Amino acid sequence: MRIPRIIVAITITAILGAGASCGDSTGPGGNSVSVEDNLFDPDNLTVAPGTTVTWTWSGSVDHNVTWDGAGQPGPSPTQSSGTYSRAFATAGTFEYQCSIHGPAMSGTIVVQ
Repeated sequence: MRIPRIIVAITITAILGAGASCGDSTGPGGNSVSVEDNLFDPDNLTVAPGTTVTWTWSGSVDHNVTWDGAGQPGPSPTQSSGTYSRAFATAGTFEYQCSIHGPAMSGTIVVQ
């Protein structure tokens, strides 16, 4: 039995679209994270080595970006507006959180 090409194309599109909602994202604009009231959006972002990721504050509450693990840069300023950027030169998994709100407001950058 042959399956019509249109059904195959629709099925592939549906599968790929479902995969995009599984947590990993290229983010708005591909390398951006929105710092909203008590959450990072997206909270998981996958980028290529050499990418600069920019966090943009869009909520009204103070937050920061504080990196987990030894050898990481210092935190961003604590702020309720503005931006913060970090370049990721090498592959790896980089976890961060808002030090004011702790693990409930956290995210991960995967560089691959």
